[in-house]
Amino acid sequence: MSIAHRAERIAVREVDVQRAVMDVLAARGFVVFRRNVVGTRIYEHKGKRRAIRGEQRGAADIYGWHRRDGRHIEVEVKAPGKRPSPWQQAWLGMCSRSGALSFWTDSVADLEENLELHGYRGNW
Repeated sequence: MSIAHRAERIAVREVDVQRAVMDVLAARGFVVFRRNVVGTRIYEHKGKRRAIRGEQRGAADIYGWHRRDGRHIEVEVKAPGKRPSPWQQAWLGMCSRSGALSFWTDSVADLEENLELHGYRGNW
């Protein structure tokens, strides 16, 4: 098996980045939760069509607040090299305009850079 083929098989998954991001945020003093964003599901009940939406379209994967200052945080996590959808970018923009710390990341290094940029340095 070639080295390139092995590297392909051990590619970093989004869920792995997500877990690492949540661990770093917790170490930096954030209380965080994973949001399960699912699409709309339409079904029929008693002759009527019903729709169930799990979350707002584009909502970020992780949300929470900082223990010390209460600032709200929204983080969209992507697999390395992937980018957020226009809906996800719009969500992050809306949150940012509302005063939340919001951004997307595809690595722990990028997460730490974003946190330091906003004044959250070191562990709390």
